[in-house]
Amino acid sequence: MSKRELRARWVALLCGLAFTGLPGCWEQWSESWFPQMKWQRAVQAFESVAFRNETGAFMPPEGAVPVSGSEPAVGRLDLAALDALVNPRDKNDLRSLENGKAKYTTYCQPCHGATGMGNGPVSAAYPGRPGPFAGVFPLIGLTTGRSDGYLYNVIRVGGGGAPGFRMPDYKRIPSLDRWDIVNYVRYLDRKGGQP
Repeated sequence: MSKRELRARWVALLCGLAFTGLPGCWEQWSESWFPQMKWQRAVQAFESVAFRNETGAFMPPEGAVPVSGSEPAVGRLDLAALDALVNPRDKNDLRSLENGKAKYTTYCQPCHGATGMGNGPVSAAYPGRPGPFAGVFPLIGLTTGRSDGYLYNVIRVGGGGAPGFRMPDYKRIPSLDRWDIVNYVRYLDRKGGQP
């Protein structure tokens, strides 16, 4: 390669770098060029901003729907508060029982079984059922002494990390559907596990 060709390549390379690098500096020369990145609204850590409420928390946007709903925050072991929760669904309403059965089949039956005896396909409670979780509690008989609020809260918060109590929380089930599951579990208990 001759010196002339080598010099032409270097000039082309430097011109290419100049043309690709210079537009990035144009914003620095004038604030009227591409100001959106330079002057955008940002919140830094621990910065005091005007759109906080009196407790310091950020306010939700207008028209936002709360994801937590209006459920009371009740601890897993606060039995007095759990007993005070009132089931808004009629336990003898056929629509509530049918919806409860549908939700039970989806969320509860894999572990607790179709009859609520703790022998679902995921459970290893019985020798004929080789599932990964041993000791899934049967619902029949054990729920008799518990209030509807207690059962509802167990569905909502799950086992809470108690030893031997591996049930996950089912907060994703809407509140009224959880009450329907409670009604269906009560129905199974009354029928002795016969759906």
